[in-house]
Amino acid sequence: MLHTKKALAATRKTPLKKHVRNIFFMIVGSVIVCGGFSVFITPNNFLSGGVWGIAAVIQHYIGNLPMGVYLVILNIPLIIWGWNKLYLRFAVYTVFVILLQSALLVIMPPFLPTYTNNPLLAGIFGGLLIGVGSGLVVKYHGSGGGMDIVGIILKSKYDISVGTVSLFSNAIIVTCAAFVFGFEPAMYTLVNLFVSSQVFTQVLEGFNRKRNMMIVSEKGVEIAQKLLGELGRGVTIVKGEGAYTHRNKDVLFCVVSRFELSALKEIIAHEDPNAFVCINETYEVMGHFVKSTKDHV
Repeated sequence: MLHTKKALAATRKTPLKKHVRNIFFMIVGSVIVCGGFSVFITPNNFLSGGVWGIAAVIQHYIGNLPMGVYLVILNIPLIIWGWNKLYLRFAVYTVFVILLQSALLVIMPPFLPTYTNNPLLAGIFGGLLIGVGSGLVVKYHGSGGGMDIVGIILKSKYDISVGTVSLFSNAIIVTCAAFVFGFEPAMYTLVNLFVSSQVFTQVLEGFNRKRNMMIVSEKGVEIAQKLLGELGRGVTIVKGEGAYTHRNKDVLFCVVSRFELSALKEIIAHEDPNAFVCINETYEVMGHFVKSTKDHV
């Protein structure tokens, strides 16, 4: 009960214009997902990930109801199970997306063409559309339900990653595809799942990822001055000591765009060729990070 009250309070703090923005992009994402499924996936007897794939198998055997109806039926027990374990905004958005996508799967197919000329292209472009649409939905705080709910619950209870749940469920789905639709459609399903996963990650994390760097050097001040003067990047300097040599070291931390990485390496090589440098990919930067003109190249 306390968790629900906190979630409700957090939801109330969200400005109305952000709710409108989130709902708009969830609608756009849902239209893209359902379009990709209707044009490329269903006509070629492929399966999508999670509950969508399970719903497709059930529809193949029963076939009396539209797939959107099976999606709602499969998601209802999951939503009931996870309602108290999910943030209220996420739960409400998820219910909205499930109902919206279920309706779109009934409304859209009669008005859309179907592509069955090349199964490989169908798997690739179907995965592309599903990845883009799903990425938009999740990026704006919603989800299509299904394995997202299961993954969140299992992570909070048993510390099982959402990725592990997704991998396990997709393995089951591909196996079902092999038995239900044949071995070749199962292989195309793998292509579809791989493409959708990669595109989903790109949409969610962004295409212009930054690089964070840790530089350990005895000439940290000189390197920092060059970074400030030539690249215009802020640098944090922490004093350190080598565990083996017991010599004083400067530990520099900075974040740069991928376009500035080469220039930064040249600065370090010129000022201190013996510097120890560790470079990591950063998915998101919060706070003051000035975009240089190179970021838009």
